[in-house]
Amino acid sequence: MAPHRRTAVARAGTNIALVKYWGKRDAQLNLPRTGSISLTLAGLETVTSVAVDPALQHDHFELDGHIERGVPLGRVGRFLGLVRERAGSTGLFSRVVSRNSFPTAAGLASSASGFAALACAAAAATLVARATSSALTSRRATVSSPLVPTTAPRTISGILTLPPVRFKGPR
Repeated sequence: MAPHRRTAVARAGTNIALVKYWGKRDAQLNLPRTGSISLTLAGLETVTSVAVDPALQHDHFELDGHIERGVPLGRVGRFLGLVRERAGSTGLFSRVVSRNSFPTAAGLASSASGFAALACAAAAATLVARATSSALTSRRATVSSPLVPTTAPRTISGILTLPPVRFKGPR
């Protein structure tokens, strides 16, 4: 049986950092050196749909009504490739349509909310997201990727996001 088209839609709120992380502890994995505290801004969100379509020959990306090419399409395509690889569905491509309810690239973490919504929708559309004890756990695992902005996981966590507290003993 031929694969069929699957579509999923996800929303992620944008956020503003109150305490921002400083630097990266692992640049290759895109992990922050320190935690951060942020507030999710009510009414400001990214809505992204991912349609896995066997008829497509390559990924398509539309942002706020504009077809994206070059670097933006490359970033989305690399991330979708990672999701496909984990799902075991290489060779299938997707049409991604993303809309922000706020100005893109205006300092409101549109990249973070965009990739958080993309991660959730792509996981659902490629059937990567499995039932777990918490839907948030699977979303966070999907959003945690070297290809995703470091701030993306906090955009799906709720109104106030606090990092896990880790205490270091004396050296």
